[in-house]
Amino acid sequence: MKRTFVFSLFLCLLSSLFSFTTIAQEYKDFDISRYYTPDIVRNQLDVTFSGAGSLSNSTNNSFNGSNDNDVNAYLSSAFINYVNTRKMIRTINAGLGLRGYSNVSNDLTNPLKSQSGNFDNGAGIGASYQFFNKTNQFLSFGGNINYDYFSGYSNKTNNLNQADRANSNRFYTNLYAYIGAGVGRIEIVTDAQQAIYMIDAFEKNRILSRDLSSNEIFKLSQEISRIKNKRFLDSRLHLIDEVSRVDSFFVANKLIYKSDAKYFTTLYDIWLYGDKFERKSGSALELRFSPNMSINNSYAKNIYTILTDSLSETKDYFSSSQYNIYLSYNYEKPDHQKWQHSVNAMLGFASSSYTASSHDIVLSSTNNSSTETKMTNASVGYKLGFYPDTRTNIFAQIDQNAEYNIYAASTVNGNNQVSNLNTLVLNSSLNCGMYYYFSPQLRLSAVLNFSNVHNIQFTSRSSSASNILSSNFSVGANYSFF
Repeated sequence: MKRTFVFSLFLCLLSSLFSFTTIAQEYKDFDISRYYTPDIVRNQLDVTFSGAGSLSNSTNNSFNGSNDNDVNAYLSSAFINYVNTRKMIRTINAGLGLRGYSNVSNDLTNPLKSQSGNFDNGAGIGASYQFFNKTNQFLSFGGNINYDYFSGYSNKTNNLNQADRANSNRFYTNLYAYIGAGVGRIEIVTDAQQAIYMIDAFEKNRILSRDLSSNEIFKLSQEISRIKNKRFLDSRLHLIDEVSRVDSFFVANKLIYKSDAKYFTTLYDIWLYGDKFERKSGSALELRFSPNMSINNSYAKNIYTILTDSLSETKDYFSSSQYNIYLSYNYEKPDHQKWQHSVNAMLGFASSSYTASSHDIVLSSTNNSSTETKMTNASVGYKLGFYPDTRTNIFAQIDQNAEYNIYAASTVNGNNQVSNLNTLVLNSSLNCGMYYYFSPQLRLSAVLNFSNVHNIQFTSRSSSASNILSSNFSVGANYSFF
C-alpha cells in the first residue's frame, strides 16, 4: 500500500513537472534570434551629474597649522536618435560635458596661501548609417567631430607678497570618418525579450487564460516596438498610452482571465523594467576604411618669484592623421532569458603621422618634429551577460589585443632618422561589473577592471621586455530623462 502511494505521488509530481515544463516551454521555444523590429524611431536623453568636496584643518602646539579645501563637479548630457528599418539603420548622437575644480589652502607655518583650479568643457556630434539589400549585404558610412577646451591656473602667495603664478590653456579638436561594406545584420531584440518577460510574469501569477503561440509572441513583440515609437512631453500620459495599448492586445486576443489589480501591477512592472538592458542577436562581417585627424593647441605661462625669479611662456601645436583599414566580425546570441553571449574579432592595418611644434616665447626658439608609423593590430573578445531579473545585469568580459609596429621614422628640426626598433604590445584585460535599476530612470553601476600590458622591443641584435599589471574600479549613477 505504501509503495503504491509513493509511486502514485511520484507519478503525480512527474506529471505536474511535465505539465509545468510544457507550459513554460511554449514561449521558451520561441526563437528570439529570429525576431526583427518593424520600422522604429527611438530617442534617448541622459544627464549625469557628480560632485565632491573636502575640508581639512590641522594645528600644532604653536597654534600653527594648515587648512585645505577643494571642490569639484562634473555634468554631462548625451542625446541619441536611433532609426531602424529593413533598408537602413541610422544613429545620430550628440554630447556635452562640463567639469570644474577649485582648491584653496593656507599653510600658517610658512605662511603660504595657494589657490588653484581648472575648467574643462567639450562637445561632439556624430552619425552612422547602414544600408541593406534583401540578402543583408550592406554599405556603411559615418563619422563624428568633437572638441575639448581646458583652462587651468595655480597661484601661490607668501607674506612678503611674492607669488608663483601658472596659467595654461588647451584646445583640442578631432574629426573621424569611415566607409565600409559587409554582410550580415545584428538585430536589437530587446522588445521580444520584454514580451517574454511579460508572458513569463503573467504565467507565474496565473493571469494567462491560455498559452501563446510563437506567432502571437512575435506579433506582441512587434506591437511593443511600435508602441515605443510614440513620443509624449508628459511622461504620465505617455505611460498610460503605452500600457493601454499593450492591454488592448491581451484583451483583444482573449489571453487573460480578468483585468484585476494583479494583472495591471504586473503589466506596469514589466513595462517599466523589462527593456532596460539591450539584447542583440545576429552576426556581421565588415571591411572598413577610416581616416582620423586631430589638432591640439596649448599655451602655458609660468612666473616664479618666491624661491627664484624665473619666467617661462610657451605655445605648442600638435596635429595627427591616421588611416585605418580593418576587417571586423561581431556575433550576438541571446541564450533564453537570462544569458547573452557576445563575440568580437578584428584584424587591421594603420598608418599614422604626427607633427609637433613647440615655441618658447621667452627664448624666441622653436623646435619642430614629426613621426611616421605603420602597424598591424588584431583583437578578440568575449562577453557573457547574466540577467537574473528585469532590473539587474551582471557581466564579465575578456579581451586580448595585439599590436605590432612594423615601421617608424622621425624628423627632429630637419634631421631624419629611421628606427630599426620593432615593438610588440600585448594587452589582456578582464572586466566585470553590475548594473541595477532603482527606478526606471535611476541606474547604479559598479565596474571592476584588470589589465596586463606586455611590451616587447627588439632589434636584429637585442631585445627587452616590460610588463604592467593594473586594476581600477568605478561606481556611478545615471539618470535618464527620457
